[in-house]
Amino acid sequence: MIETCRLLIIPYTYELVEDTLKGKRELERALGCKVSDEWPSPTYAKRIPQKKEKLKQHPENSIWSRIVIEKESNTLIGEIGCKGGPNDKGVVEIGYGLVRQARNKGYATEMVSKLTEWLLERSDVNKVTAECLDTNIPSARVLEKSGFQLTDHKDGMCFWEK
Repeated sequence: MIETCRLLIIPYTYELVEDTLKGKRELERALGCKVSDEWPSPTYAKRIPQKKEKLKQHPENSIWSRIVIEKESNTLIGEIGCKGGPNDKGVVEIGYGLVRQARNKGYATEMVSKLTEWLLERSDVNKVTAECLDTNIPSARVLEKSGFQLTDHKDGMCFWEK
């Protein structure tokens, strides 16, 4: 588990993925916390069955995929993780999402900064990258505040690294 002053960032294990697919109550029971009515987003929900199959084959990969719990309210508010583990050059790409009610409170910067710090402390990670649409100004600000540098911009996408 990765922890900040306001957040718990926990591995999204095969068992938790299964509980998610069974329904909100099952996931709340397994986590011992509330799950926001907005979670998962439709985009993330589409990925969950695929995530289940991948974790079934390689449960150890749950370290690369995490869910985020806001401590004060004890509520699951988002997800963050890597698009797979590091490649042969030690590069890993991150992605993240928060429910609408948790945005503009500094949570995204807090979780991106802490996960990036954790990743760069690992011996198998040399660089962390991210990408966002050039129209996604809030995400770009999160990456800037988290110490990422803009490295490229093409076809409506911004590419970042740290």
